[in-house]
Amino acid sequence: MSRRVFRIVIVIAIIAWLFLFMAKDAFSKSALITLSSLSFLVFSLGIHGVMAHSIRPPSTKGGLIVFPLLMWVFWAVMFLAFVFFMLPLYCPDFLIAM
Repeated sequence: MSRRVFRIVIVIAIIAWLFLFMAKDAFSKSALITLSSLSFLVFSLGIHGVMAHSIRPPSTKGGLIVFPLLMWVFWAVMFLAFVFFMLPLYCPDFLIAM
């Protein structure tokens, strides 16, 4: 049941991204950056929820560090992809004139 909820959250985030991409001329740069960042956070919440319910952490105490590190590395990769690939699609010169 929880995987289904997180999958619905992922779909909602993707729909929000598509809506923002189609209507990006109607929003200001700061609104686009804020809304796309919020949709990224909702998307990463869904991905982490699906991952957390799909990957079972080890029962030994020594192996428990691998699970949070894996989640953090995956989030860092998603964040870098968002900043360097997705955000320039919404605001091509978002760093120049804020």
